[in-house]
Amino acid sequence: MPRLPSSGRLVALDALRGVAAGIVLVHHVSMTAPGIAAAYQSTVGVDTGSAGWWSTLTPLKFLVAGPEFVLVFFVLSGFVLVRSPLASRAASTANGLAARGYDWVAYYPRRIIRLAIPVVVSVALAAAWILLVPRAGIDVGGSWLKRQDNPDIGLPNLLGEASVIGGSGRPDVNPPLWSLTWEMWFSLLLPICVLLAVATRRLPALWAAAFLAVSATGYVTGIEPLMYLPAFGLGALLAANHESLRVWAARVAARRGGTAIWIELTALGPALLVSHWLLRPQLSGLWGDLTLALRVPGAVLVVAVVALWPPLQRPLSARPLVWLGRVSFSLYLVHFPVVVAFGTMFGPGRWWLGALVSVPLSLALAQLMYLWVELPSQRVANWTGRWASETAGALRRRGGRRTDAAASAAPTSPVPENERASA
Repeated sequence: MPRLPSSGRLVALDALRGVAAGIVLVHHVSMTAPGIAAAYQSTVGVDTGSAGWWSTLTPLKFLVAGPEFVLVFFVLSGFVLVRSPLASRAASTANGLAARGYDWVAYYPRRIIRLAIPVVVSVALAAAWILLVPRAGIDVGGSWLKRQDNPDIGLPNLLGEASVIGGSGRPDVNPPLWSLTWEMWFSLLLPICVLLAVATRRLPALWAAAFLAVSATGYVTGIEPLMYLPAFGLGALLAANHESLRVWAARVAARRGGTAIWIELTALGPALLVSHWLLRPQLSGLWGDLTLALRVPGAVLVVAVVALWPPLQRPLSARPLVWLGRVSFSLYLVHFPVVVAFGTMFGPGRWWLGALVSVPLSLALAQLMYLWVELPSQRVANWTGRWASETAGALRRRGGRRTDAAASAAPTSPVPENERASA
């Protein structure tokens, strides 16, 4: 994928993806603590000042907001994937190649292989961890770890999870793969999303309101496509209007009090992400569902502030965060079975020992997965994309030559004398 006009901005967005993957890891580690897992399920009986209270009912929830930061992934994917064909089209137009546009023939095999190979490997690794550290029949304590008991490692289930969109229900061998289902669907629908993104350049605020309304409807009704796909759409909207938003952002920053406005926007995104948890003791039913829907605009604000405000991009360009962003996809794929394995081994009374082992081990495995699986899969994906594009181009040229040959070989009708004279 081509870089954005500012390489620093892309580095910051990559780092944000790494931060999101790290928070998902911390969330799953925290769930091995029985008190935190119980507070996650219900606020009833949660003592003020306890670990469960701090991690679910205070703004510190932001540090363990795993499901919320998956939505940040979705917004980032919408932004980056749509930005690429839009940038390609703009460059082609500027060079007088408007008809060329984006190479969709290369895109599909490249994208599918890019996602599929690491996913297949992650399912195999997760199954290996389950065989190495059996979960069935072990009473480890804690409601969250109990739900990970006895996953189905039969071949049909493994193939279903590895296919991402071919499985039924939430995956149980490597549960984080649930989000890859929506990533894949968005990837397959990308041409439609690009057209939709271009349409948002007129009345973008109205389009944003429509996406948010659809998402809120999804949370109220429990319809997952309505919950999650608008987050990709909002990222696409951000990509399509990026240049105009940059101008607006610079104007806001230059005015008096502009820095204070950006600081408030920076704080508002995380606040919206975790607002459901802060309001959960007071709200339930419809109103509780609507507070869940606030995590979508929160995720969009988190991405938008990083994409548009340079002072926030600088700290995100620190070398450790850049590395974390580089391995973020691999970390997301490999960490869950590691966390569950060591949570099971050490038990609820020593969950913190499991955390001390599983966090660095997950990071190390993510680096190895990146080097040995993700990078090779990218090379295979790029080669396959080029091959598909060149093959399609050769077929088009062959078809064009056949058409020209047929036209030249066709018998010509006699031309009337008066037409020959006028010619």
